[in-house]
Amino acid sequence: MNIYNEIYGIVEEENLTMDDFKQLAIYLLEKGVIAREDSVFEESLYDKYVRVQNVLEDYFAVIDVQVYHDERTGVVRLFAPASRTPDNINGEDVNRSLAMKLDSEESAYLLALAIIYDQKLREGNILDDASVEIDLDIFNTTLASNLGFTPTESKKDKKDALSTLKKLKAVQFTDGVFEDEDKPLIIRHHIKDLVLDNMILPYIEEYKDED
Repeated sequence: MNIYNEIYGIVEEENLTMDDFKQLAIYLLEKGVIAREDSVFEESLYDKYVRVQNVLEDYFAVIDVQVYHDERTGVVRLFAPASRTPDNINGEDVNRSLAMKLDSEESAYLLALAIIYDQKLREGNILDDASVEIDLDIFNTTLASNLGFTPTESKKDKKDALSTLKKLKAVQFTDGVFEDEDKPLIIRHHIKDLVLDNMILPYIEEYKDED
């Protein structure tokens, strides 16, 4: 039996088609993540994924791509070859853990957002969906005070960087967030998949004295 026929047989047993399998594989390769809560379409993809999870993970393993599945939050992520997933990361470098590589601006934004999320979570200041709303002042202050990072002055470049993090399901925002102070930046709980607690400890003031 060749590999195609073996996959076909398993997929057929789950009352799915090879088109369903291909759609799942291609979507994950293109987007890197599926979040069940995000849309009817991703809900459908996720529900198909759990039915063929084992064979899909074996399929990606052939090209050394790791699959991270969080059943609690209904999220599936791909991690690039040789990267570390939330299951095995012991990490010092946020960029090495991601399926898609980030530039310095994007990496700094992700770390700053993770620091803020951690603080709000410990304070209990989270919304019902476990997200956190912040304004840009808090974001900019965290970049400067915790990371010593000066962000670009270009609103377009800022939006591009945040748009990358939006694709990773780490943040949400609406157009005009840089022009309207009343429009919040929303940090999603999925950021915990991308930046683990031990990765932000060196940047949190209350823990620095313990090192």
